[in-house]
Amino acid sequence: MKTQPEKAIQNVCINCKQFRNSPGYLESVFKGMTTFGSGHASVRKDDGICLVNDEYLSADSWCDKFENRG
Repeated sequence: MKTQPEKAIQNVCINCKQFRNSPGYLESVFKGMTTFGSGHASVRKDDGICLVNDEYLSADSWCDKFENRG
């Protein structure tokens, strides 16, 4: 993970329109996830999937392909 520049503090995955982290979406992507736990698990916090980079990431990760949800 890259170190985030101060000016881009809001340009993190949780604020990107390419980031998906709903429990239902994660359970649909990781078939069988409910066997081991749930997309609602507290250990995953706000982690999710980046649709651009095709990676499971922390919500406070970032990249240069950020697109504001707004």
